[in-house]
Amino acid sequence: MKNNGANFKEYFRRTAENIWNDRGVIIFFVGFIAVLGAIYFMTHSNPNNDSEICTIESVEIIEHEDPYAISGAFETKECGTITMWHAPDGERIRPYLNSIEAGRKYRAYKSFTTRNDKTGFSVIRFEEIKE
Repeated sequence: MKNNGANFKEYFRRTAENIWNDRGVIIFFVGFIAVLGAIYFMTHSNPNNDSEICTIESVEIIEHEDPYAISGAFETKECGTITMWHAPDGERIRPYLNSIEAGRKYRAYKSFTTRNDKTGFSVIRFEEIKE
């Protein structure tokens, strides 16, 4: 029984030593993941629910070179040209863009990176305003 305890201590000591020797690589990967998380948060989040009320005049679906990269550009009366790159809640972007109708008022929730812009911002979702 005593021999097993010594083996476990030695195994634990070697594992801790290997982790300590590889700390540079571990710190790099943790930092890299943190940067990716920050970028995702800034483009997909709106913690303060910053929004503007805009009347959509036209909807344009923009297809890029990558067949999976689709964005939307919206001409509005009050907010200028606003863009959308990602549909909310895991929806597909093309059907979501097709559901936005010209001539209606929507509350446009701004992305975190453009939350202070009054016009020409990017949005993460729309909410139709019933009048």
